[in-house]
Amino acid sequence: MVSTDPNDVVAFGPFRLHREHRRLFCGAEEVQLGGRAMEMLVTLARKKGELVHKQELYNAAWPGIFVHEANLKVTIASLRRTLKEYSPAEDYIRTLIGRGYWLSDQVNSGDIPGIADLPVVANTRFPELGTVIGRDAEIAALRDNVAANRLTTIVGPGGIGKTTVAVATVQLLEDEEGGLVTFIDFSRAAGEEFVISSVAAALGISSGSQDRLEAISSILARRKTLLLLDTCEHVLNAVAHLCDVILVNTSDVRIVATSRQALRAKREEVFWLAPLQVPPPGRTYTAEQVLGYSAPQLLVERASEKGQYTMEEGDAPAIAEICRRLDGSPLAIELISSRLSSRSAPDVLKELDDRFTTLVGPDQEGPLRQQTLLATLEWSYALLTNNEAAVLRAISIFMGTFDMDAVVSVVIHHELDPTAVFDAVAGLRAKSMLIVERIAGGMRYRLLDSTRAFAGKLLEASAELTAVSEAYARLVLGVFARANADQARLPARQWHAAYASHADDLRRAISWALFLGGDPLLGMQLVASGIPLWHELSLSEEARMNCERALAEFDRIGCNDRALKLKLIVGLAAVSSYISADAEKAIKTFETAIRLSREIGDTHAECQALGALARYRLLPGNQTEVRKILKELKRVATRSNNRSAQWEHEFLLTEMDIIHCQYPPAIARMEKLRQELRSASEASFSRFDLDPRIRSETAISALTWLGSRRPGTGLSGAQIIAREALEAHHGWTLIYSYVHGILFVLSECQEWAQAKYYAELLKDTIYRHGMPAWIPVANCHIEALDALSGVRKDPDGLMSAFDELRMGLKQIGRHVYYALLIRALYANGHVDQGARILDYLFEVGPQRSMVPELLRLRAAKERSVGRDEEALSTLRQSLIVAEENGAWAWRIRCATDLAVLLKDQRQIDDAKRVLEPVYGRFLDGFDIPDLQQARSVLTELQNFGVS
Repeated sequence: MVSTDPNDVVAFGPFRLHREHRRLFCGAEEVQLGGRAMEMLVTLARKKGELVHKQELYNAAWPGIFVHEANLKVTIASLRRTLKEYSPAEDYIRTLIGRGYWLSDQVNSGDIPGIADLPVVANTRFPELGTVIGRDAEIAALRDNVAANRLTTIVGPGGIGKTTVAVATVQLLEDEEGGLVTFIDFSRAAGEEFVISSVAAALGISSGSQDRLEAISSILARRKTLLLLDTCEHVLNAVAHLCDVILVNTSDVRIVATSRQALRAKREEVFWLAPLQVPPPGRTYTAEQVLGYSAPQLLVERASEKGQYTMEEGDAPAIAEICRRLDGSPLAIELISSRLSSRSAPDVLKELDDRFTTLVGPDQEGPLRQQTLLATLEWSYALLTNNEAAVLRAISIFMGTFDMDAVVSVVIHHELDPTAVFDAVAGLRAKSMLIVERIAGGMRYRLLDSTRAFAGKLLEASAELTAVSEAYARLVLGVFARANADQARLPARQWHAAYASHADDLRRAISWALFLGGDPLLGMQLVASGIPLWHELSLSEEARMNCERALAEFDRIGCNDRALKLKLIVGLAAVSSYISADAEKAIKTFETAIRLSREIGDTHAECQALGALARYRLLPGNQTEVRKILKELKRVATRSNNRSAQWEHEFLLTEMDIIHCQYPPAIARMEKLRQELRSASEASFSRFDLDPRIRSETAISALTWLGSRRPGTGLSGAQIIAREALEAHHGWTLIYSYVHGILFVLSECQEWAQAKYYAELLKDTIYRHGMPAWIPVANCHIEALDALSGVRKDPDGLMSAFDELRMGLKQIGRHVYYALLIRALYANGHVDQGARILDYLFEVGPQRSMVPELLRLRAAKERSVGRDEEALSTLRQSLIVAEENGAWAWRIRCATDLAVLLKDQRQIDDAKRVLEPVYGRFLDGFDIPDLQQARSVLTELQNFGVS
């Protein structure tokens, strides 16, 4: 229940915090925070606008417990990240270095964030730190090292605490410098071939992209970023190459890596991490003296946390010796600490000595500290009950965090009662074999890398791997069955938060079941269940690859489940609308999906397939039989009362109107649809498709600028929807809206800074979602905007962008992009190069909507070489076509250029008659450059001859 007491509710930006019930909302949507992050936010909110000292925050999140400052920084960073997911452009938590934080309600409304201020991460999350003990000096030294070097590798043996020190340090840097940190766990990478894909996944880049390293460099090049690459020792060469490429191609990226060996990369600075300090042998220590060393501090602290252990004076020698025997290894100390809850320190020391004598003999290979850690793990494993050991082996299948239900699922082959599984998990927690984390108010678990690797080898050596892999795959299938059901009831952001992090689980399950042949039918079911997630994350290439493989397996094994085949082929059809270069293959896919959906009687799938076919047919180069397809789509959508399909029909009709320059009916249709969408619930939207609200607003803004007398309204609409598209967190929606309207309007209105920002964001998004066919469009805008704003003068980049567009997919070759390049070339005096592009367009046949503007640009070329009479004829033709098309934006430009030419020929009255009636009919947008120039020309004409 949410509090109704206004004094209990604290508002900041779009957020509302209900302090008593510990609930945070952004609009109507609840924001999920961990327990400590929520306590810190509540503490900050009590004194909103005032400084909250660090000690107050410690007391709120860790009452009565001393923790290292890094724990506070980690929690604050996590809180900031969550708030930025909902409000990317603002930072509501301000820092006063060395003193504390305050919650601010001051925002920079109206300012767009810089590219460097936007997060680069998709679903990266730091491991939760326990209390950091005994590493103050190392963290301080490492912080200085990272600040001074672009690549720092923390090197030390397994279990030494490299990840803990690295996370604590980079979070301090993030908090102090405002940089953005991305955590990448390479323990999940099975081999060097998976290094690039792991980084790509952390940066939100589609795993199917063919140019992932280029995409990584491109995304990072414009941002201040710190990458934390964890557990690199088994993929050294690939990580070293990755670091070399990133550092060469970026200027403001720093990298911190953890490894048991140095990377040997070109700019690497190695930071050797020593074990915790242990009391030197050869003398007697008091308890106070022993606790002056960091290793005993950690041992006693962890034993106290687990079993209320209190160190007695007589324990001092044994505690000191235990730490010496464990070589100050933090992980080994964590594992041993649980024994002190039930045995005295001398007894634990004796057990340890006995066990090590057995496990670490003269024939053991490897450094002593590695032998010590392995022996400690084996000893800890030997102390487990049968159930605990079985659960530990099984949960090594999980690469990230997992909950209790997941544990029960993967040990099903042991036929354990859920209560026994719960007891086993509790036992593993008590023995430090399992880490507990609280995420979004729930309890989840994870294994440390060394423990997971140790348990994973035991699982491989057992006869259980196949059973656990199958159980894991079925668990993932169940997760995505729930995900698909939840799409109808959860808001997009909540759905994304709940299920996007399972993308890696889905990949691993599909790899085992489908690509490794573990269970092909299960693999096909997993692919079908994953299609909504890939659409949500705009991973079109990944969806295409998996659907094609699943359909091949379907035929190979002779499966007869037509409903399953339909899901796979509709999924393939949906992504083929925009990324398929093979028209014949794409159309065959659409037609097969339509036929199969009709055979089964699945009208929803039939609508999806008809819509995909119509979209493809509307793309340049494929515009045949569209009306027939749209008529059929409307019939099926109306008969089945499919609102999403009915909306899609209206969108596609509008696109057809635009192609034929029917702007007034297109605007009327979109405005009517906008009203309907405003009253519709979000649950009625299909996230298989583009966000319909953003899509309608994009169309309206572009149409209003081009085809109405209210260009100012079109510009303001484009500026608003540009931000909304960014905040929708749906890659394909962002790509579509930017390339089909937003960049067009901003560029035509000479809003250079905004257009450049969104063009760079577009390029990032294209790379993230594996849609490289659209890169030429992004490059076209970036090069043209640089030229038009004076950043670059040479024509090379513009002509390269022209070649990329010309050689790319014909479906994306809208002539408005070429016109932008021509204007940029003209603006810098490269008229001949611009004319080359113009000649190409008239040779292939200009798109009807662009004919007036292209004729105007031809006239500019003619004037540049003194052929004014030809230019006069061309401009008159341009103006006639602009009037016929109803293109007011082109009409005012043509009229202005024609009036200038007539003025130069001293035909003042003719010039007035051309320009005055056109300018006089505009209703707004008089501060837009085109109308400003027209007004300036009219003023010159009115003052002509006046002394």
